[in-house]
Amino acid sequence: MDIRKISLLVLCALLAALSSVPAFAADKEGTPLYAADIQNGVYENVAVDSTSSMFRVIACTLTVTDEGMTAHMTLSGQGFGKLYLGRGEAARGEDESAFYPFGDDGEGHHTFDIPVEALDKPLPCAGWSIKREEWFDRDITFRSDSLPEGAVIRKAGASWLPVAAASAAVIALGAAFAFFAIRKKKS
Repeated sequence: MDIRKISLLVLCALLAALSSVPAFAADKEGTPLYAADIQNGVYENVAVDSTSSMFRVIACTLTVTDEGMTAHMTLSGQGFGKLYLGRGEAARGEDESAFYPFGDDGEGHHTFDIPVEALDKPLPCAGWSIKREEWFDRDITFRSDSLPEGAVIRKAGASWLPVAAASAAVIALGAAFAFFAIRKKKS
């Protein structure tokens, strides 16, 4: 096999590998964003998705600090008296200190203040139904696409390194191909 065929095969393999590199993972929808990925600050009107229409978040304020993130959520009603981060089955064996009690917004809605590990990542939680006196499992997802422009930052070295390495490899391969092509013409 001559050098051109080998070079072409290597270039195709490199391009195939490049297409699967998650170069800018924070830009992809659904990739979790952590406190270190977001500017410190207080963000109003953060969208929150729920797996249940009975657990509807109508307002959310996200606070981001160097220590982490917390959310102040307002639910659409007064049906839930406390939250547990995890599943209801696990909550049954927990002490009251493991639960997040409700607050009242003065307009007939319950509010909860909870820690948030990541945005765009489902957070399992269980809500204690006041009426039924039992836990109901939910997943809630705090959406990064509702943050204002400029709130999301990039971690140094996290996203550009794979692209830079692949680009350097393509340049080196191109230079080698050109070198052998010129050398072959001379002989």
